[in-house]
Amino acid sequence: MLNKLFGRPLLPKALQQNDPLLLLKAIKNGEDLNQPLGLNSDIADERSPMEHCLRLEHPECLQKLIEAGAELPLQHGDGRLLLIHAIEAKQQSLSLLTLLLQAGADANAQQGEALFSCLSVDNENLQLLLITRLIEHGADINRHQRSKQRLLDRLLLNERMMIVGVLISAGAELSDEFDQLHCSDELKQFARRKVQDLAIQRQLLGP
Repeated sequence: MLNKLFGRPLLPKALQQNDPLLLLKAIKNGEDLNQPLGLNSDIADERSPMEHCLRLEHPECLQKLIEAGAELPLQHGDGRLLLIHAIEAKQQSLSLLTLLLQAGADANAQQGEALFSCLSVDNENLQLLLITRLIEHGADINRHQRSKQRLLDRLLLNERMMIVGVLISAGAELSDEFDQLHCSDELKQFARRKVQDLAIQRQLLGP
């Protein structure tokens, strides 16, 4: 409490240094976990502690903030969805995304924009993990569209066979424009076969 009243706040230093123990001290001292702040007294860099954790890719500190009851802002300071910032992280995207979803972030916010943001991820394995995590937390893979195309359409156009198979198994439906999509015949045959196999499995399992 004395540090809170007379000393410099610990929160900026804890976030900058990625120090969960120092962050716990700041929390114990009662420092405001929701007030925008700038690291190194940089006013131009002021953002919420959660936003700093996303920008700096500090999942441990983000988890401590969530556990301490920090409010989950719907958007970043620039108006973009927090989930998108997590997905765009270079090293800790899956950990950051998972923490936000577990804290109650809406996987379908802004017309499912987080799902489509996964398309910008170059690593196919990571892309699959991110999309799967969003689906696990309620993302609707059939409802949302970007440029009048659903997520499965975009993945077909990107020739992502592995993810296409996973999405169809998760309930993704072929669109009415499927035959007109400019993807390989091999991938189209694979998608059709996957849909047929899934239908047969459901028949065998019964109602």
